[in-house]
Amino acid sequence: MLDLPDFVKSLPRESDLRGKYAQPAEYAAQWLLPVGAVVLGIVLLVTGEVAAGLLLLAGGGAVGFWFSRLAAAAEEARERWARSLYCRQCPAVFPREDAVTV
Repeated sequence: MLDLPDFVKSLPRESDLRGKYAQPAEYAAQWLLPVGAVVLGIVLLVTGEVAAGLLLLAGGGAVGFWFSRLAAAAEEARERWARSLYCRQCPAVFPREDAVTV
């Protein structure tokens, strides 16, 4: 068994396996949309447009929460990849916790 990150590093650049076992992409949260919606919602609340302001506040908060969950899931996938092992005998990837070493 090999550490999956070490196995991927040892592959030649032109290897198809490099893409197959590559590290999951990092999620770059786009915070401009939810922050902009929240700020605009506050401005609308202050100017007297209560319904539209509340709608933008709730929508911006919900989108921000959703983006944070996506970022957490992507980070968890990257951490799981870093802990994974690669078996050369049966070409399979195993989480380190599930691997049986002899």
